[in-house]
Amino acid sequence: MSITTPLAFRPSLLQRTTAMLLFAGSWMMGLRMGSELIRQVPRLWTHIHQAQAAGEPAFGLWLLFSAAILVGLVGIAGLLVSLALVLLLEGTHVLADELGLTVQINSLPPTLARRAGAGRLSWKHVGLLHRSGPFFVVEPARDAHPDPGHLVEPTLRFLMVDELETLVTLIVDRSPNVRID
Repeated sequence: MSITTPLAFRPSLLQRTTAMLLFAGSWMMGLRMGSELIRQVPRLWTHIHQAQAAGEPAFGLWLLFSAAILVGLVGIAGLLVSLALVLLLEGTHVLADELGLTVQINSLPPTLARRAGAGRLSWKHVGLLHRSGPFFVVEPARDAHPDPGHLVEPTLRFLMVDELETLVTLIVDRSPNVRID
């Protein structure tokens, strides 16, 4: 059996550019808000101590101070998630050949890439195609009686690709066990 050149799917230039602009904008806004928060924390701390020294209730100021710290931490988590999504978007390639489907994530080390959704499935092992959050997920078919010595097939995940309709049609046409949710 001869294997032809695989079809390669990855995000288009417009999709990658839009993602990078959203990423850069969120980081610029996040850094500006973070610097403003850092500038206001000493002022809030001073007001708390002045209220305690004067014998006034400082519960509202403590609540405001705690909310500011919590918002800062949530903002940092959001910026890290946006960085991870851009890395996944930029480094993901979906390859389809005569033997199966491969997802490669080149922007992550191999162990993290595997956990993020990289791997290979043959067409006969493709079981379920669905969307989960921002990811398109291709799950392996679950056998009724799996062989104990058999390696576990990976679950493939990718964010977006150009010509997604072509990829979905290809998966549906070539996979005998596929279900779409």
